[in-house]
Amino acid sequence: MPADGSDSSAPPIPAPPTEPAVKLPTWRAALQTLPLAAIWIATIAPLLLWLLARQDPELAVRIKQVTTTAAIRGGLGLALVASVGALLFPPVPAWVRLMFERLRLSFASDRGPLLKALAELEHFASAARHLEVGRLALTRSELPLAAEHLHRAVELDPSIAGAHHQFGILLRRLGHLQQAAVAFQNAEHLDPGHAFGAALLELGRCALLAGDERAAAEILERHRKEHGGSKQSHYWLGKARAAIGEHDSAIAAMKYAAEPTKQRLTPEENWFRALARVWLWRGGRR
Repeated sequence: MPADGSDSSAPPIPAPPTEPAVKLPTWRAALQTLPLAAIWIATIAPLLLWLLARQDPELAVRIKQVTTTAAIRGGLGLALVASVGALLFPPVPAWVRLMFERLRLSFASDRGPLLKALAELEHFASAARHLEVGRLALTRSELPLAAEHLHRAVELDPSIAGAHHQFGILLRRLGHLQQAAVAFQNAEHLDPGHAFGAALLELGRCALLAGDERAAAEILERHRKEHGGSKQSHYWLGKARAAIGEHDSAIAAMKYAAEPTKQRLTPEENWFRALARVWLWRGGRR
């Protein structure tokens, strides 16, 4: 199959025979626990302070004063760091908005649907039900659970384009770019234009991340022609074109990504617009 996944006559490539290894970097795993730890501290601290006040009121007051002062100084320090970061790297505000949105989604995501899907899977196992469990687990960033069920969904029924697509997203998040590209090729082969072009876009992203900028440019250009593109797809297209020396085409793609819109952008689209604007300000150096 060509790099752009355009060969519709080739049969889908089978899924890898084993589940992908799921191992998050230590720092990333630690970051994922920080929000939950903060909630627990904020919940328990008032109770501990109240219990301490019953035993030693003066000590409780001193602790409250110290923690209040530390919180104010910490807030001012974070504001200073954010200001300096915005000067050194202008997309910082867009990045902060994106991080807050991801944090909001992680807390707003109810585990109930996932538990329900797991319970239904116990009564009758099918590719569709494994896919639903894997999709919900992937949405919640429960990657080991997602890996188990998405791999099983592809094994049970390799003809489901959505299973290959979700499996590809998982593999890409885990850094298995070659296997992810195979999964996205399969999704595009089984259902051309799958998920409004998302599979083709992910295929181009994998090529770019893997360092094959020429293949990435071809795939992303095809995505632009067939699906119109977005801020992020044009940003990736611009990066790929710049890497292969097509500077004028890269600037055109980046200008599209950077131009303002009448409608409010999603946090992710706003992030790529900010990156494109910085790229143009720096003359395409980054």
